[in-house]
Amino acid sequence: MPPTPAAPPAWLSTWMSASAALSFLLMLSVPSGYSVGGGLLLLGGLGVWWTGRQASRSMAPDAAPWTAEDRTLCALLLAVFAINALAVLWHGDSGKYLDQGARYLLAVPILAGLRRVRLRLDWLALGLALGLFATAGVAAWQTQGQVYGRASGFVTSAIPFGDMSLTMGFWSLMGAALAAIRRRWCGAALLLAGSLAGIYAMIASASRGSLVALPILLVLAAVALLRRTHLRPLLAGVAILAAAAAIALSVLPAGHIAESRYGAALDEWHAYSQRGDATNNVGSRLEAWKAALISIPERPLLGWGHAQYDAHLRELIGAGRVAPIVGTLANTHNQFIEIWLHQGSLGLIACLALLIASFWYFCRRLRAPEPAVRVLACCGAALPAAFAAYGLTQVILGRNNGVMFFLVSLAVLWAALRQAERDAAQAAA
Repeated sequence: MPPTPAAPPAWLSTWMSASAALSFLLMLSVPSGYSVGGGLLLLGGLGVWWTGRQASRSMAPDAAPWTAEDRTLCALLLAVFAINALAVLWHGDSGKYLDQGARYLLAVPILAGLRRVRLRLDWLALGLALGLFATAGVAAWQTQGQVYGRASGFVTSAIPFGDMSLTMGFWSLMGAALAAIRRRWCGAALLLAGSLAGIYAMIASASRGSLVALPILLVLAAVALLRRTHLRPLLAGVAILAAAAAIALSVLPAGHIAESRYGAALDEWHAYSQRGDATNNVGSRLEAWKAALISIPERPLLGWGHAQYDAHLRELIGAGRVAPIVGTLANTHNQFIEIWLHQGSLGLIACLALLIASFWYFCRRLRAPEPAVRVLACCGAALPAAFAAYGLTQVILGRNNGVMFFLVSLAVLWAALRQAERDAAQAAA
């Protein structure tokens, strides 16, 4: 990557800002909405690269210079793609298993393009809030209208729908806190309402995996925001959120599945741990983890091909080493075990390196003097942290919606953070 990129045309900044806002607006509210903004951002990123080739190598006035952090993120994205491709070729797997991995490659021009333009953060905030309102509308239609037992939006499953609704709702909450700190009350009200909509959609999805991420998100918010001068608006916001969560539960249809699912998780764990009952949701997933962990040591470097593992799994079931229900599951229901199983230790290391590096780079700014930097750092750190938590009970990065959400959001939040840092430095100069 060039350390001193040329300034792209102004229309490309508008394009990238609008595309990023559109990503959040459509992410969960329309079929394949997660692909629309990502596709537009890719076109814009390639446009930024092309215009940079044609122009002189002067520093772009509104873009913070490239650093080792930028280069490391791009290198890790490429590493995840390369190891995925190597594993697929080595095992002779179908080309469809390159699908998610190829998106890490395509994320590089998106990240590079976003880093070299001037983003409109107010557009991003508006797209986020409106996207959450639309998401809550879809959730209400699917539950109140009894179309589905659980709200799943248009992302094929209620679980990622709930997880991503919570993540976006948290970002909106953090945006509301920033607006309140700056005494922009209309913006704070809009973003707080968006956060409430995200909470409603998460509850309507009855996703239990989302709850695993909640303590992490709260700790990040506390580190970024807790200042004596901020306590009053923050406490008011917490009270509003608690009331909204209670209201969301009350407006769901009587006997909605969320009530039984939230209460059943512990019972299912006890049934598996004490009686070996693998027929429930928790038990079947734990049994799938057991089968994978039995198999991984046999092929530790690049793992098992999908067809090879299916045959091996049938042998394990036939030998009575794992319960037959494992043969009916589509995957291991754990992001890290799934990668370790099919891409070996190399794939797991690359995935963990990307999550840890991005988390650390954002966390380094959590106590920055400028509130905008702290809030964007918190939103950015929440992304890999939450996806790591979600990945404990599902293969969220093995879905097009999950991987697109993660990669687009990572690129947008990182670029926005670096821009806010540069603005803060210029204001202090």
